[in-house]
Amino acid sequence: MSEAIIIALVSAISGTVGAGIHAGFEHHHNAAMEETDSADLLLKAQSQLTATMEDMTLLWQWNRALVDHIYKGSPPPPPLPPDGLFNH
Repeated sequence: MSEAIIIALVSAISGTVGAGIHAGFEHHHNAAMEETDSADLLLKAQSQLTATMEDMTLLWQWNRALVDHIYKGSPPPPPLPPDGLFNH
């Protein structure tokens, strides 16, 4: 009878230790995946920012051309928008 108790205790302890080790590896894996996801999100945000800045530059240039057109009193038609404005 005491052998059965010892076997049950060893089994319970080994199961608990195994579950703890598995949880530790799972936590480490999830943390690594979160870092990868964060890096991917950062790269995506940087590419969107680059496209937005390019659009803002083109929009500013067009706005400047329109203001110059009006200031000089040039006849219609006004300047056309630059190529590539909001094309992404």
